[in-house]
Amino acid sequence: MEEVMTDKQMEVIINLIADKFANCKTMEEVQKAISELKEMAKKDKPSE
Repeated sequence: MEEVMTDKQMEVIINLIADKFANCKTMEEVQKAISELKEMAKKDKPSE
């Protein structure tokens, strides 16, 4: 069954990502934020 994301869920995710990048001042900080977001995404995936 396909899960549909609500507008509110999408808004929360986009705000999370925006907040992660808002304080980045160097490319190293951006790369660290990307790594952290990828790790968060891995943890949230249900095992099939």
